[in-house]
Amino acid sequence: MSIEITVLFDVVPDRMDSVVAAFQGLCEATREEEGALRFDALRSEEHPHVVVLVEDWADQAAIDLHMKEPYVADFLARTEGSFLRPPYVHRLRALDA
Repeated sequence: MSIEITVLFDVVPDRMDSVVAAFQGLCEATREEEGALRFDALRSEEHPHVVVLVEDWADQAAIDLHMKEPYVADFLARTEGSFLRPPYVHRLRALDA
C-alpha cells in the first residue's frame, strides 16, 4: 500500500509568484524519482494564497530518499520566509484501514 500525503501551505501574498516557481521546479524533479507515484502542487480556488501539495509514495524509504535530494534543500531555501505558518501536513489512510 502506498503512502498518501497532503500538505497545505499558506503563502505570504506578495511571495506567491516565487513560491509557484519553486514548486514547479520541485514537482518536475520529484516526479523523476522512482518511488514518487504522484507529486502535484495545486492552488486552492477558494483560498488564492494556499498551495496544496498532493503526494503518493511507494513506501517510507522513497520519502526518506526524497528528503535527502539537493533540490528539496534548494526548494526549502528558496521558499524560506514565504509561508504565514508551518505547512499543515496530512498523512492519509483509508477510513476502513
